[in-house]
Amino acid sequence: MLMESILTIFTVCLTVAFILSELFYRLGYPRVVGHILAGVFLGLPFIRVYFNRGALSFIQYLGDLGVVFLLLLVGLEVRVHHLKRVSKRAFYLAFLGYLIPLVLGFSFMRLLGFDFLTAVIVGICLAISAEAVTTDILLEYDMLKTSLGSTIMEAGMIDDFLGVLSLAAVIAVVQGGGVTDLTDIPGDFLTFIALSYLIGILVLPRAAKAVWKEKSEAAVFSLAVIFGLFIVMLSNIFDLSSVIGAFVAGVIIQITIKNRREEKEIVDSLSTVTFGLVVPFFFIYVGMNFDITMVGDLLYLIVPFVFLGLSGKIVAAQLTGSRFHMHRLDRGLMGWGINPRGAVELVIANIARVNNLISDEIFSAIVAMTIIAAVVSPIMFRRTLRKRTRQARH
Repeated sequence: MLMESILTIFTVCLTVAFILSELFYRLGYPRVVGHILAGVFLGLPFIRVYFNRGALSFIQYLGDLGVVFLLLLVGLEVRVHHLKRVSKRAFYLAFLGYLIPLVLGFSFMRLLGFDFLTAVIVGICLAISAEAVTTDILLEYDMLKTSLGSTIMEAGMIDDFLGVLSLAAVIAVVQGGGVTDLTDIPGDFLTFIALSYLIGILVLPRAAKAVWKEKSEAAVFSLAVIFGLFIVMLSNIFDLSSVIGAFVAGVIIQITIKNRREEKEIVDSLSTVTFGLVVPFFFIYVGMNFDITMVGDLLYLIVPFVFLGLSGKIVAAQLTGSRFHMHRLDRGLMGWGINPRGAVELVIANIARVNNLISDEIFSAIVAMTIIAAVVSPIMFRRTLRKRTRQARH
């Protein structure tokens, strides 16, 4: 493609994604909904004709880069040392909130006659959450530092970890050719982890300290990105996925850099670039592969996916609340707090679709479930939170 064409595609996609994401954000919904719907809009037949194969490949390339940056950021935000101090309540909530939707989704797909691997992938996609929108609402109501807010955030951190493990398992199946090949992965994976960590502790702290003396935020950010991409390249040498390499790089950065201010600078800078520039293209690509004309025919999948995904998390919260003798409104808050979708599950669904592990129809149903859950969950969370606040005043 000519440079002019690349710039046109880049500008058009980013502009449409920006307008729709800001619109949904101002309405109180996650920006990811706007990004996906931007892709759906650009994928409409009368608009898609203006995108040739080269243009679609360019969007896919930027989308793949966006996933790498997204997993690097997820790795940075998974506090490994905090996992040791997670409360029992958060552990129960995260574990049940992952297990129940997984079992429900798997059982439903098996009842419909789908194969084992397809059923597992659907179950995983129903089980994974994205609590970023919940964080914003908790901040809005000054509840992030409360016991309930901490439980939801800790459960979200565990959920991120489980989501990445699920992603690693799906990628291992894709690269190995089957479930049985999972047993061949640990040796290479452990060697990669050990080597990456060794490079991290030997190089990163010294380099970060030298760069930090310059008081240059750009240099600190560049160092983190270079290290992340280097570890991604290393993961490819070991025949591991780039996204797993990116996640491992993020974890190593936050383990080896002891200065919390440096770490915060890296996270803030990376978050700005990731969500403002590259990740939108992944969601646009997902949206462009969502066939809106099939929605009517896919209701037999979409409706159960939404019901099982949402209700599975709510049941998990009710069981957790019962175990720890919590108020019914607090149980409801936990249930809706861990219910938003819109990140790792779409990465898994897209990898599965590209590698023919799931059909385009199932992929579209998962995307529809993600959009609906991302819209419904904040509404119900805010409503329950207002009710709880009013009750606390009386």
